[in-house]
Amino acid sequence: MSAEARTLGDFPEIAIVLGAGLEDDGTPTDTTLARADAAASLAHGRDIALIVSGSHGDGPTPERSEAYFMAERLVAKGVARSRIFLEDESRDTVANAALVAERYLASITPRPLVIVTSPFHIARALAIFAMVLGPSWPLEGRLAGRTGQDEAREATETLYLGHARALLEGITRGDIARIAARVRARADYPTPRRR
Repeated sequence: MSAEARTLGDFPEIAIVLGAGLEDDGTPTDTTLARADAAASLAHGRDIALIVSGSHGDGPTPERSEAYFMAERLVAKGVARSRIFLEDESRDTVANAALVAERYLASITPRPLVIVTSPFHIARALAIFAMVLGPSWPLEGRLAGRTGQDEAREATETLYLGHARALLEGITRGDIARIAARVRARADYPTPRRR
């Protein structure tokens, strides 16, 4: 089977690379790029598909998403485009997990998932993906290099994990359809773009 013909379900494992925002001028933050670099390093040693996940943080929707910039960075680092899948609507970690699960994971057999993110973010990201996916998806973390932007973000991790738990309260872990619907129903969440 040629590399171009592979679907996500053909890979024995999958990495999900989480965006970390865009600068005011629409370019990726250093933290977003560091996460893409960690994923590229991972991809060079394993037969793994990469889902880059993220639109942007607050503010208006930019011309190019975090996922777009991470995909371009991966290609520049030698990763074949045929191994890269995009989720470009999510604006926070719980949406990363819910929308990746809805778009890509709900229709394939569970397999090992590697969550690629920053050291300050890894515990929250793994906890949220476990809440969304349930116990059938084995999770591991892959740390990106630290950047100068990371320290300021560490203090909010417990607060944001609490927000995710409150949002998902009353929904069974792994009920991807209900979780994605609840994420999309938030007042601050845009209607999905049609493809």
